[in-house]
Amino acid sequence: MTEAPLPLEASGDPPASEPPAPEAAPARRRLYFERLAAAVRRQDWFVVALEVAIVIVGVVIGFQVTAWGNERAARAQEQELLQGLQTEFTDALVRLERQAGKHARIERDLTTILDALGRAEQAGAASVPVADTTIAWALVPTTTQFSQGVLDGMLRTGRLQLVQDRELRTALAEWPGVLADVTEDEEASRDIVVYQLEPLLWRLMDVRSARTYDLLLGTLPPSAMEATSDVPVNRELTGVLSTRRFWQRHTIREFSGPREEATRILALIDRSLTETAR
Repeated sequence: MTEAPLPLEASGDPPASEPPAPEAAPARRRLYFERLAAAVRRQDWFVVALEVAIVIVGVVIGFQVTAWGNERAARAQEQELLQGLQTEFTDALVRLERQAGKHARIERDLTTILDALGRAEQAGAASVPVADTTIAWALVPTTTQFSQGVLDGMLRTGRLQLVQDRELRTALAEWPGVLADVTEDEEASRDIVVYQLEPLLWRLMDVRSARTYDLLLGTLPPSAMEATSDVPVNRELTGVLSTRRFWQRHTIREFSGPREEATRILALIDRSLTETAR
C-alpha cells in the first residue's frame, strides 16, 4: 500500500519566498502620505515634524552613502594613477641620467678634437690624427624623446584633478615645459651636426670609418677601436666644433633641471601613495 504524497505545506520544507509585488513601494509611499495628511488634519504637528524629519534624515544618509562611495572610487583611481606615474618617472629619471652621460661624452670628445687641432695649428701641421671613436661621438645628434602615456592621458582627459596633492598636481602640469627647455637645446646642437659639421667634414676628409656605429656600441675588435683618421686643421671646422661644444655644455647644464624635478616629483608621488593608502 503506497502512501499518498504530503501536501506542499506539510512536506517539511519551508515554502519558497515570493518576490515582493512591484506595487509594494508605491503602496508604502501612499501609506506614508496618508498618515502625514491625517496628522495635518488632526493638527498633530509633532507627528508631522517626525514624519518629515524621518524623510530628511533618509535623504541625507542616502546622499552621504553615495558621496562616500564616489570618494572611495576616486581614491582607488588616484592610487592606480599614482602607481603608473611612479613607474613612468622612475624610467624618465633613468633615461635623463643616461642622456646626460651621452652629452657629457660628446662634449669630452669635442674638446679632445679641438685641443688636438689647436696643438697641430701651433705646430704648423696640416692635419692631426684623431681616434675614429672620438670623431664618431662628436657626430652623434643625440635627442631625448619621452613617451609618458599615463601623464599624457591625465593631462588630455582632465584626470589630473584626481590627484589630491596640489603641489604634485602643479608639478605634473608643468613637467612638459620642463622637458621642452632641454629638447630645444638638443635640437640646436643636432642641427649643427646635420647641417654644418657633418657636411663640412665630408668636404674636408673621408669620415666613412668614423661613421661606423659599431664604434659607439663598442662591438668592434680592439684593433678597429684604435683606428684613427687625419682631421685637417681648418678654421671653419674649428669654429663649427666650438659652436657645437657650446650647445653641448649648455644642454648639460639644462639637464640638471629635469633630473632634479623628476626626483622631486617621485618624492611627491611616494608621499601621495602613502596618504591614499591610509
